[in-house]
Amino acid sequence: MLPAGPQQRPPESPDSEGWTAQRRAPRHTDEALTGTTRAWLRKLPPGRRPQGLCTQFPRVANRIAWCWSDTVLLQQVLDDLLVDRRGGRKGFSRAIVVELRRLRDFIEPPRQEPPAGGRWAPLRRLWPRG
Repeated sequence: MLPAGPQQRPPESPDSEGWTAQRRAPRHTDEALTGTTRAWLRKLPPGRRPQGLCTQFPRVANRIAWCWSDTVLLQQVLDDLLVDRRGGRKGFSRAIVVELRRLRDFIEPPRQEPPAGGRWAPLRRLWPRG
């Protein structure tokens, strides 16, 4: 029988690069939605609520809810969840990715195309050059 204690990962695992050491210690709030997250969910339109994320990954939902009021931080968090910058990550299921993208689209303002002829076109119509 092996002695009790932290399990060692094989050297070929992705954590051998030190990601485990950079991860914060688990908390009891990682396993359930916090009150902040529940309040955040109630404020979202029903079609934008990430039900699957909240059920399968409450820690991630708590993190998103916590930084929801800081658009810059929230954008960074969502980008980090949707883009694999470390390589070799398992990633989320397709349904969870759809929910994360729906949240990202909800916070991003719609992009408006510049008017034909550039932004000065309406003024050129009012004051044409001689």
